[in-house]
Amino acid sequence: MKKIQKPPLVRMWYQCPYCGKAAVIYDNTARCSGVYVKCKACRQEFEIKI
Repeated sequence: MKKIQKPPLVRMWYQCPYCGKAAVIYDNTARCSGVYVKCKACRQEFEIKI
């Protein structure tokens, strides 16, 4: 029986474009656009494009 190879997961932080703080964690298989998040540090709203 052949074993299926899975791609290695790499988790990264998406940073706020205004203040540079870490806002959301995601992995290398994520695809996202049109999602808006409010930064907890500077209270600015920004769109996540992964």
